[in-house]
Amino acid sequence: MRKLLPFPFLLCAGALFAQQSPPEGFSLNSINSLQASQIALSNWATGGESSVSLNGSFVIDARHKKGRMSSELVVNWLVGLFKTEDLPVRKSQDQLTIVAISGYHITPITPNFGAGLLADITTQVAPSYIFNRSLVQALGGDSVKGIKKGDFLSPGQIEVGVGFRIVKQKPLLDLILAPVMLKQTVILDKGIRTLDKTLPHGLYGNHGKTVRSETGAYARLFFRIPLMENVAADGNLKFFANYGDQDLDTSLNLTITGKINRLLSASLHTTLIHDNDVDTDLAKPGKQERVQLREVLGMNLTYAFQL
Repeated sequence: MRKLLPFPFLLCAGALFAQQSPPEGFSLNSINSLQASQIALSNWATGGESSVSLNGSFVIDARHKKGRMSSELVVNWLVGLFKTEDLPVRKSQDQLTIVAISGYHITPITPNFGAGLLADITTQVAPSYIFNRSLVQALGGDSVKGIKKGDFLSPGQIEVGVGFRIVKQKPLLDLILAPVMLKQTVILDKGIRTLDKTLPHGLYGNHGKTVRSETGAYARLFFRIPLMENVAADGNLKFFANYGDQDLDTSLNLTITGKINRLLSASLHTTLIHDNDVDTDLAKPGKQERVQLREVLGMNLTYAFQL
């Protein structure tokens, strides 16, 4: 635990990157959406299960600027739950990201360029479980309750570094390059650390340790591009290259949203992750280093406010 950077410090440290002429003062924006679906079957001969699912997206974006100093805190939580007939409520998605930024314009002539510190935190909020019956029985767990394989900051990724930022407004392109980045993979839950150590090829690469630290280079590109009238694509692409090996950790969050009216919209959200330290299929022998994919398609009820 001594290696773990203080959590409040990470929330406050953020990044000293310049913004492109944001308005003076404080602003708070929030966009929240919710989608639900249900499948009901009775005496259905061709198979299937009744199910209920609920997915939500919650974003808070707080910014402050005074003179050449600016700060930013963005919290984004993607959460989804579903229930089938014979199994308890499970998660379909659960990803919390926190990015804090506070910066200084290097010169008044180049307000879209700056340099400084960056903090980026990614974790899940609620527990997740393994329900594969043969695997659960082999590990000595309860086949109904499953075995817990994830929880808050178990694992969690905390990245802090120094670098440069370039922002272009139309279309919005936000590029961060950090040549020196400390990445910490954290597993606070003792049971998950034990599972990570017990499995032949590990689970998250910590080998039973609470904190695994890596030093490398980091790049992040955020973009918002209009595709057609009332349709836009938002993307967040991240890379981390460890100086100690040749592995490249990659993640992409891409959302395509089509606005129907003030409250309703249709969206397609896709997440791609590749991390050689994570075993993606524990039921198969050997370590499975595959691309992780999650896709959520649905109709959203959206509520937004601004201060």
